[in-house]
Amino acid sequence: SSSPLTIGQGSCMFGRPPAQRVASMRPYSMQTGYEPMRDMYRSESHSSFGGPISSRGGFSLYGDRVPQSTSYQLSPRDLKDLYKPRGHMPQIMFSQPNVPGVEATRRVAALDAALQARVQQICDRLRGAQDGTFSARCGHCCRSWWGRYIRLGILSDIMPNIVFYVLYSLAVAYYAEQQNWDVVWTAVKQDAIYYPAVVLSFLLCFRASGCMDRYNDGLRTVFHMERCLREVAFEVMTRLSVADDGEGSGTAEAQAAANQRELKKRYFKHEFRRTIRLLFTCAARDLNDSALEDSDMDELEAASFNCAMTKVEHAAVLVTHSAFGHAFRVYLVCQWLLKLVKGVDEEKLFDGDDFHVTRTVEGKVQEFKHAWLEARQVAYSSMPGSVTHTLWLLTTAMCLFMPWEWVSVCQWSTWFPSVLLTVSFYGILQIANNLENPFGFDDEDIPIAKVGEHLDEEVCLTMHYAALDECGGENLYRSLMGSTMIFLEDTGGPSNEGGPYAELGAFAGRGPLP
Repeated sequence: SSSPLTIGQGSCMFGRPPAQRVASMRPYSMQTGYEPMRDMYRSESHSSFGGPISSRGGFSLYGDRVPQSTSYQLSPRDLKDLYKPRGHMPQIMFSQPNVPGVEATRRVAALDAALQARVQQICDRLRGAQDGTFSARCGHCCRSWWGRYIRLGILSDIMPNIVFYVLYSLAVAYYAEQQNWDVVWTAVKQDAIYYPAVVLSFLLCFRASGCMDRYNDGLRTVFHMERCLREVAFEVMTRLSVADDGEGSGTAEAQAAANQRELKKRYFKHEFRRTIRLLFTCAARDLNDSALEDSDMDELEAASFNCAMTKVEHAAVLVTHSAFGHAFRVYLVCQWLLKLVKGVDEEKLFDGDDFHVTRTVEGKVQEFKHAWLEARQVAYSSMPGSVTHTLWLLTTAMCLFMPWEWVSVCQWSTWFPSVLLTVSFYGILQIANNLENPFGFDDEDIPIAKVGEHLDEEVCLTMHYAALDECGGENLYRSLMGSTMIFLEDTGGPSNEGGPYAELGAFAGRGPLP
């Protein structure tokens, strides 16, 4: 309906409705500039993301034109390619909402079943951790201790250095034996080398201490990000209104409106969970990908992050990446989350004042972005290379000279103190290098993927048991204040049938937790 406008003409687009503004943008490529218009709706054999679209959750209402109506789980290949920006956004199209209500109902029913299975899995794991026998717990402790301490660890990274200095020490011992163990640089005749060795030890300790501070900053910011999203989830889920007893009674139109309202709330919960996980995944991957540089990751590492996107969302997050200095994708998903919550607030599906939940979520999302930017500063900054190179040169010179100091005393055992020195100096240097960027896919890096998995568990439990926020207080006090008393079914308490919290009682009674 309008001529295409470039991004540079953005001031001309802000007077239009959002749909017209977005539809009028020409896709831009970092490599080729502005690309020609392309129809985003393709047939199954021409999906721009590989594989048929219908296999990823879409359902066809327009023949070969597949409206991408639902999200799909990213494959390991898709997750691996999240750090490869496309540099452009394909043209998108808008259409009026015309998906039959029965399709939305089926989708929500499938999502409810998946949530139930997820919560059941969590609770089964918790019960299994509590019901273990003494022998099982002992076996777990032994395996944990063995895996933690009986391993190579940092030695595997510096193993070439260890092998080299063992062979070098043996060569020094062979030469000293030819000289009747009388070497001019031996510690028997002078010990001046120990003073620069002590100074180097302090320098390495200062380097490791500074990198440990960076690691602690990374931990603090990651858990701050997780805490902000967890508080957002609890605020949103507990603020969703609970259906009243009289709601939906009366005419068929009122019943249909009540059912539609309930369907919106149920679908919103799942979209909220998906968007929360997508936000944390985009933020976490932008941090972890800082350790890749020019290297590549395998699909197993990429699959540690799990999220679902629509095709439009997938194309949007691939526009750019933090490795290019852009915070676009994280800010973009934050806006998706805010607009999702604001839309439900406009529908008056939250209890309390109008837009109170939206304002709360805005504040928490702002905290999340602030914490992510602090973590990003740690991930994409490092000590100047000249400093680390100088420390490496001093460490190498010290390890080359020290066997000559020990050879007259230790003779053929000179390799042993040489190995200890190599492990100490090169080990501290390698640990400092690993801690300098606490984000990545190494064993020593922050397990941010596990943090994201734990956050999803928190959101699932909050979604499933949000109604339990109405259960607090002694029944005598609740009765005194005119509130309905609540009893567990197996305690023989009075029946709660017909009360305003009857739905809550039935909900709490059928949950998977004991």
